[in-house]
Amino acid sequence: STGIVIFFSFQKNLKKGGLLNRLGKLILHVLLVLCCTLLINKFIQKILNLESDEHIFKFLKAKFGFGATRDFDANLYLCEEAFGLLPLNTFSRLSDTLLFYAYIFVLFLMTVAAIIVAFRNLSGSNQVQFMEKMEECTVTLKPDAAYNLIHTVLFGCLALSTMRMKYLWTSHMCVFASFGLCSTEVWKLLLKCIHLYTSQRV
Repeated sequence: STGIVIFFSFQKNLKKGGLLNRLGKLILHVLLVLCCTLLINKFIQKILNLESDEHIFKFLKAKFGFGATRDFDANLYLCEEAFGLLPLNTFSRLSDTLLFYAYIFVLFLMTVAAIIVAFRNLSGSNQVQFMEKMEECTVTLKPDAAYNLIHTVLFGCLALSTMRMKYLWTSHMCVFASFGLCSTEVWKLLLKCIHLYTSQRV
C-alpha cells in the first residue's frame, strides 16, 4: 500500500515544473516502479521458496558475459542454437516478403510521432506556440498504438538477443505493419509532414 501511495504522488507531480524537471520525475518514477517490482518478486520467492526461474537469470548473466555459471539448465540453454543471437539472414528473408520494409516504414513514423507527443506532453506552458506548430505535422498517438509500439520494440530486442523469441516479434511485425498501412492516421501524418494533406488523399 505504501508503494501505491508513492506511485500516485509521483504521477500527480509529473505535470508540474519545466521539461527537464518533468523528465527527471518520469525517469525516477520508472526506476521506482522497476525497483519495487523486483523487490516484491524477490520477497514472494523467499516466502514461497520458489526457484523456478533462477536458471533463467543465470543463463542471461552468462550469455551477456557477466560471469560463468555451473548451473546445468543455464549451460544447456547456452549450447542450444535457438538461444543464440538472431542471424542476419533473418532480415533478408523478411525483406523478400516485403514485410520488413513495411514494418520499418510504420515503425519510423510511429516512433517520430511518439517522440513528438511525449515531448509535447512533458513541455511546460511556455512552449505552447512551438507545440502548436509541431501539431501540424503529427497526430495524437492513441494509447493502443503507443502500447503496441512499445511492445514491438521490446519484442524486437528480445528476438535480437535470443533467436527462439523471434516468433513473438515476427507475428507482431505483421500486426504492426498492417495496422500502419491500413491506418488513416498514419497516412494523415505522412501527408501532413510533406505538406500534401487533404481529406480526399487520405
